[in-house]
Amino acid sequence: MKEKIVVSDWVSLTEFREEDKPNLVRYLNDPVVFQNTLTIPNPYTELDAGEWLEKTRVNLEKYGQLTNWAIRHREAGLIGGIGTFVHTGIEGHRDEIGYWLAEPFRGQGIMTAVVAEMTAYMFQTRPLVRIEAWVFAHNPASARLLEKTGFQREGFARKFAKKGEQYMDAILLAKVKD
Repeated sequence: MKEKIVVSDWVSLTEFREEDKPNLVRYLNDPVVFQNTLTIPNPYTELDAGEWLEKTRVNLEKYGQLTNWAIRHREAGLIGGIGTFVHTGIEGHRDEIGYWLAEPFRGQGIMTAVVAEMTAYMFQTRPLVRIEAWVFAHNPASARLLEKTGFQREGFARKFAKKGEQYMDAILLAKVKD
């Protein structure tokens, strides 16, 4: 599959590829990524990268379309990821997104543009009327990013997730199709 979403002159969204393994290992060993995501392991190994690439292939076969997208910089290659959880099936009315971005590329508006493009794409290509995002309470920058792209805060969940032995509070944000 060679689907591509152009975000800017420098950034696009594509499928994950075998050649992404070194950048997956490099960037996903960032303690900030680990702290702000629920399922990315630490340390992140080449084996983890291989399992991730296999999962993206399986999801493509299962759903007939990409559900996990590589954020690709024109010169640097893979710099992040954004994906959907397909909670209510590919034909469902509601889904959730999650994302991460490599440290050297944060604070440049890249992820804001990516989230805006991805949510527009999701609303255009699926029968979605609602896209949710859960953000750990200790990550207000991610909540602000989502609000910049039209998400609204809907709730606060105490002890929403358990990571290791720690319970994490989370903020629910959602974008609803008009």
